[in-house]
Amino acid sequence: MKKIIFALLLTVTLVSYSQNTQYLNDEKLTKFAEDLTKLPFTERDVILKAVKLFEQTFKDDKECADWGYQLLYYYHQLSCEDKTNTLHVHWSDEQIRALKVNDIEVIGGIRSGMKSFESEYGKYGYRVFSYEDTSYAVEVQPAFLFNKLEKYLTDDYRFYRSRWIKEYDYPPHWQKFPPYKHATQTLTTKDLMSRIQWRDELLDRVKDFSRNDLVTREIEELCFIVTKGLENTSIYDDKGVIKKEYKDALQTYYRAHTETVWGKYMTEFVHRLALNKYRFSNDIDKWVLSQLYPEGRKNVDPLLKYEDILIDNLMD
Repeated sequence: MKKIIFALLLTVTLVSYSQNTQYLNDEKLTKFAEDLTKLPFTERDVILKAVKLFEQTFKDDKECADWGYQLLYYYHQLSCEDKTNTLHVHWSDEQIRALKVNDIEVIGGIRSGMKSFESEYGKYGYRVFSYEDTSYAVEVQPAFLFNKLEKYLTDDYRFYRSRWIKEYDYPPHWQKFPPYKHATQTLTTKDLMSRIQWRDELLDRVKDFSRNDLVTREIEELCFIVTKGLENTSIYDDKGVIKKEYKDALQTYYRAHTETVWGKYMTEFVHRLALNKYRFSNDIDKWVLSQLYPEGRKNVDPLLKYEDILIDNLMD
């Protein structure tokens, strides 16, 4: 089961950001994590028991509930390994793919069984997804816990989480819209800027937002795409000049966000480009990296301690 831990911990970077942990109740979160480990982890409906535990623990404490929700979501993610094992007890990757692409020569009599599996586990916030159509696993439906527990969350965190879900999950087909794939930009530049905008405005509006660190990391990832570019999607043309779509998007953004952190970042970036006739330079590239990922900054996710309790007690 520990093979999934590395992927989950990729969300923790070695950068430091301002964190508002004043409502992170260590005693309450520690007990919540320990109580989660006592639930019947391998039962298919364990997440429903975990939801009830959450409600009992945080019903009168919205500020701490924001942190508890994130820990519960992590618990839900961990449980996917067990559900994936169950999936593969019954069907091979080849059989699952045949169902997904409707290959009638392979499907045979397994369609109804697979549909029943998806329907049953869907009740508990799981879905079957594919790694490049070659291997299949069970993952969390991001909206599942949110729809059940949003009333327990603060307005600011509820806003953040609802927007995040809308970006990545669109029912009923649960299509995923990540900003890049295989070092290739998967969204329009307009969509990327929109994702930056609401996050930038959130942090500007709520100076002490509890997950400033998390939202900042997401902005940095998006800004990397539009101010440095990806291996397979350059922001520069074959002459080394920034493409018009990126230049226009950046200028439009900073003119409308003169006082926000990331509006100022884009102002400085375009100013440096202008001095170099809007052409790529190693100095500009180094500046971008120094701003997005400053050397020497360190960060430990405030929830790491409680996630470790889950890992140590649930993963074998």
